[in-house]
Amino acid sequence: MKRFSIFLVFFFILVGCATKPEKPTREFGENPDVFCNLLQKPDPLLMGVWECKFSRYVGRSRPDENYVKYELRKYDDKYGLYFYRTWRSGRKKKSEWKDWAINGKEILGEARFGVKIFVQDSHVYFTIRGLDEPAKMSRVED
Repeated sequence: MKRFSIFLVFFFILVGCATKPEKPTREFGENPDVFCNLLQKPDPLLMGVWECKFSRYVGRSRPDENYVKYELRKYDDKYGLYFYRTWRSGRKKKSEWKDWAINGKEILGEARFGVKIFVQDSHVYFTIRGLDEPAKMSRVED
C-alpha cells in the first residue's frame, strides 16, 4: 500500500507539470518583425502583457484546456503584437508576431478563427470561435 501511495504522489506531480502552460518560445520584449494594421489607436488598457486560461469543449464532453498570452507595445508610430497560445491541453502551441487590426477598444485577429481581444467595462477579454463566453484576461506584471 505504501508503494502504491508513493506512486500516486509521483504520478500526480508529473501530471501537474505536464499540464502547466509552457513559457513562450521567445521572451516577451524582443523586437517585432511585423506590425499591426492600425485603424484607430488602441485603448491604453490593451497595452502591455495579458494572459488567460479557458476551456473549450470538443464534441460534447471532452474539455480542451487553452492558454493565451499577448504583448502589445508601441514602437515609434507602430504597434507590435506578440501572441502565444496553447490548445489541445498544451499539445499544440503557436507563438509569433501578428499583423492583426487594432481598432480602438478591440484587436481583431484572423476572421476564420474568430479571434478578438477587446475592452469592456474596464476589463480585457479574449474570444475565439467555439468559445461560449469571452475569457477575462489578467495583466502580467513585469
